[in-house]
Amino acid sequence: MNKEEKISFKAAEILIQLKCINFSPKKQFKLTSGKKSPIYCDCRRLISFPKERDLLIKFSVDKIKKFIDFKKINIIAGGESAGIPFASFISSKLKLPMVYVRKEKKKFGKNSQIEGVFKTNDKILLVEDLMTDGGSKFKFFEAINDAKCKNLGLFIIFNYGILDKYLPFKKNKIKLTYLTDWNYVLKVASKKEILSDNEIIIIKDFLTSLGVKS
Repeated sequence: MNKEEKISFKAAEILIQLKCINFSPKKQFKLTSGKKSPIYCDCRRLISFPKERDLLIKFSVDKIKKFIDFKKINIIAGGESAGIPFASFISSKLKLPMVYVRKEKKKFGKNSQIEGVFKTNDKILLVEDLMTDGGSKFKFFEAINDAKCKNLGLFIIFNYGILDKYLPFKKNKIKLTYLTDWNYVLKVASKKEILSDNEIIIIKDFLTSLGVKS
């Protein structure tokens, strides 16, 4: 494995270790949609484990620094609510200002949707904890556009893998950068014998049904 692959493998290992990623192929999890799932992700747990969190933030910063437009970024934005702590950790390491983006405008005061200090034409990297098909990110991109700032990219701790390099948004393609995905999680689960071959097949079939690329 090259350095990038080692980072993704180690990140997957940590997410499993901290139960940010959970497996239950037999007694499956019930999702908010009512559907059953053999997997469940909760990256919010990371904020409670400083040692592992610091290592993953270091990995995140390493990935972001290799982002093609890294030198143009002048603000890190966190998406409400799970993206906010990760944006805070990352912006602190990069010595960059931070804002956070609400899902909707406030109904009082200045009716703000972006909190923090920014100006027209600022170049923003949005940070989120998790991404499936990317649809939930559009509200954040809309808010950044409405503020007349530039969406330079999206960084995610854990990417399902439905989208790999770009997130289509209007006529643009938002560049994706992420720490790890299901491909590496299942490699770890297989290598450490956390899941049987049959359980991995059940999970792969479920992920394929969501549009996750193997």
